[in-house]
Amino acid sequence: MLSLSVRSELKTKLLEGERVLLKGWQQAAVTLGALMDPRRADLIAALGETTGKPAFQQVLQWIKNSSEGREVLLECPRVVSAQVSHAWDLPESTFGSAYAQFMASRNFSPDDRLAVRFMDTDELAYVTTCAREVHDFWQVLYLAFLQT
Repeated sequence: MLSLSVRSELKTKLLEGERVLLKGWQQAAVTLGALMDPRRADLIAALGETTGKPAFQQVLQWIKNSSEGREVLLECPRVVSAQVSHAWDLPESTFGSAYAQFMASRNFSPDDRLAVRFMDTDELAYVTTCAREVHDFWQVLYLAFLQT
């Protein structure tokens, strides 16, 4: 469990990105840009935020409907290096080790994700950030499935 000061610092870092409200034509431009150059992580992230908002709103409501979910929203746990760096020390046949190897093989760091910019509230920004963070977990599980 992270200390209160560390949680506060992480939450501040999560929310330090400036909020931007896009008009319809701007959302279309983001979509077009992401389709034209899918290597641009900034456009892919923006696309996920602008087109995924209804889904993130549903997930947020689902989270708020449970006591565990409300606790998560209070604590705002994050997948950051401080929390997952021990994965390098785990046995090779574990998920943690596979995660560490996946991140290293792509030169990714959990601390390098772009700030969420196109969500209206801090709670929606947090849910969106969580979705980005667990995306890497899903990649590891998918790759493990392909290898079996």
